[in-house]
Amino acid sequence: MNEQELAGKVVRHLNTGLETIKQGTAYQLQSARQAALDRYREAPQPVFGLAWAGDVAFRVSHSRYFNARNLFAIALLVLGLTGVTYWQLVIQANDIAEIDVSLLTDDLPINAYLDSNFEAWLKRSSQ
Repeated sequence: MNEQELAGKVVRHLNTGLETIKQGTAYQLQSARQAALDRYREAPQPVFGLAWAGDVAFRVSHSRYFNARNLFAIALLVLGLTGVTYWQLVIQANDIAEIDVSLLTDDLPINAYLDSNFEAWLKRSSQ
């Protein structure tokens, strides 16, 4: 069945109920149809904004994966990762500060200044 045959069947089916519709109702339907066609024929007006924002908000609010328990778990995970990252940065900064203080106060042994592997690396890199 092609589109023309389907359209013909739909039109015949809709026309069978035309005799039972009141004249006032038919007039209202005709005027509503004409108004819809007039609006359809007008040039579309540009709308500025994010076209997908409403759909995304609807999907997020009606998704079974975005409930309060899952959002709480995600927030807790992000908070934990942020805390671990901050802690690592503070420890690294403290280690660097301790080395700097030890260098400036001459508390390091002389072997800390000597790098025995540096001479071997120079010999290897010059070959």
